[in-house]
Amino acid sequence: MTIFVEAVHTVKPLTNTAFDAYVAWYGEFVIPALRRNGFDVVGAWKRTGGPMGQDVLLTRFENAAAYEKAGASLRGDPAFLAGVDKMAGQFELQESGKMAAPVPYATEQRLEKALAERPAAPRQYMQAVLQMRLGAQPRFYEVLQKLADLTDQSEAFRLVTAYETTMGQRGEATDIWVMPNGMLPLAYTPGDPLAGLVADLRKAAPDESTYYLNPLPYSPLQ
Repeated sequence: MTIFVEAVHTVKPLTNTAFDAYVAWYGEFVIPALRRNGFDVVGAWKRTGGPMGQDVLLTRFENAAAYEKAGASLRGDPAFLAGVDKMAGQFELQESGKMAAPVPYATEQRLEKALAERPAAPRQYMQAVLQMRLGAQPRFYEVLQKLADLTDQSEAFRLVTAYETTMGQRGEATDIWVMPNGMLPLAYTPGDPLAGLVADLRKAAPDESTYYLNPLPYSPLQ
């Protein structure tokens, strides 16, 4: 079964100079090492919202055994280990990660379609992290399936992929959406054209946090 591994990196000090150095280093040393050791890099984004200085890296594997094999291979990669030394003195790096499984409403076709697209410029993405009520998974899947289908042809936003945490916070689902025409207006506007759907969503997942994601140069999802 396909698994996703999401890594969040926090780069310090919280300066553009440090983050630029990190992106240059990661693109030169880490991304090539990941790919040659069996990591299928799906997306890499700078994350805005919550703590500063963060990026999100999303990789996928055929199964848990493939993930274990890739990790062992990476840890024994001399070029990767030499590259780690290159970051010394430029920035400090912290990493947190979670393992996840695809959810029913996030089809492989949606993800492959997004990966195949070649936009003229990097697009805006949004990451939504939702906490489901105990026992509400079936209803949650049903509502998100309706929302994903409804927005499939939308130029405002559409689902790219989604996954449910298997090692980490129980009942947590993460959705990644692309906004082909840029960020939606943030000004307060009364009313909601999707009020009924959202009401059902809140019964199944009362808590949600959102972050804005912008592709880094080496991200397959642009």
